[in-house]
Amino acid sequence: MRIEYFANAMIMLRGKNSSVLCDPWVTFNRHSLSGLFTFPELRMQPEEVSALKPDYIYISHTHEDHFDPITLALFPQDTPILIADYEHNFTARNLAALGFTDIRVVNGREGMRLNGDDWIWLEPNGAYPEVDSLMVARIDRVTVANLNDNPFHEAQCRSLAERFAPIDLACVPFSFQGPYPAFYENLSVEERTEEAARKKVRNYEVMTRFAETLKPRMLFPFAAGALYGGPRAKLFPYYGVGTCSEAVAYALKRVAFEPLKLSRGCIYDFDTGHYEGDYREIYYTDQLEYIDAISKAPGMFDAGGRFWIAESERIDLTKLLQKARQRQMEWQKRRDYTSDGVFYIDVGDDTLYRFPLNDDSVSRVPEAAIDDSVYEIFRVPYGLLIGVLTGHYNWSNVKTQYVGFFRKPNIFNPDLHILMSYLQI
Repeated sequence: MRIEYFANAMIMLRGKNSSVLCDPWVTFNRHSLSGLFTFPELRMQPEEVSALKPDYIYISHTHEDHFDPITLALFPQDTPILIADYEHNFTARNLAALGFTDIRVVNGREGMRLNGDDWIWLEPNGAYPEVDSLMVARIDRVTVANLNDNPFHEAQCRSLAERFAPIDLACVPFSFQGPYPAFYENLSVEERTEEAARKKVRNYEVMTRFAETLKPRMLFPFAAGALYGGPRAKLFPYYGVGTCSEAVAYALKRVAFEPLKLSRGCIYDFDTGHYEGDYREIYYTDQLEYIDAISKAPGMFDAGGRFWIAESERIDLTKLLQKARQRQMEWQKRRDYTSDGVFYIDVGDDTLYRFPLNDDSVSRVPEAAIDDSVYEIFRVPYGLLIGVLTGHYNWSNVKTQYVGFFRKPNIFNPDLHILMSYLQI
């Protein structure tokens, strides 16, 4: 079996009988509809992606750097698409909406036979089962665990280690991207720098815990390969993304494994031990021209963009938000989430929409008049908020590249961020 790496979480496992392409995503010619761009720049053309001709495609989840309609459109619609067995399978519905006709939900315990004697197992992530999944595949008797960008969940990883040992290769994230600290306005430049450095080390620690628990013979550190469009591109130094070599050095101090470093075009053959390609460490300073070009790319919600709504066409959204908040409150009760905190939505008006988390009321408040002790502000383009409310966009897919943040105190509330995906009418 051979493994080939492209960018972000896009890898190809190709055996004698089966080939599986994981999370195909390419932004061609510096163009993106999602506001996310592959990083470093992946200079592939559509015909090169089509030529991969995988037997199967695995989609780990619907974040737009893993589930990309433009890239997926390059494959025949009868290609078998493999997805996990989620309780609410948004992934299956989204794939069907794209026209794919062979969508296979794979059980994490029973698994599914591929071609020949090859098998695959998929299951939702233990920490966030609504939004992510992981894969274990056994191709040509080589066992590969692909964690894409899953957060570490010890019980789940111990279960994987017990069921599939020995694991020949673990594909593990060495860095996790997201809005913090780069896009948090409550932080000064110095605080963002410090928080980015701490985040980088926390990410290395997560990779190390994966290695300690899964105990793979080889470990491939990957992921964190996305650049946010518009001015956010220039904030890359505050993304908190480190390097593969740093992550490996950090982990090897505690756990033994054979590092497998792959960059674009690198291939490793497990049968022969042969390595093809020239590995290149990723440094943002090598991509400054690309970053500068992406920073100037107009967004969909900017003036003149496809989903720009002129101020003269905007209305008071209180009634719509009231209905959406009532629906969100239903999911809040299902998740048994209670809080005395508050969140605000800012669409650029003189007042912000205020949402207490202990009831379903919606009101409007000038930002200068906020007197809550615990709150978070989401600064959202007006057109994007309309898309979120109507279900055209999923909050978790668009919050990082389009939303600004301010929170007090500076404490992460993961339940609130998950809850925002249910603010729909």
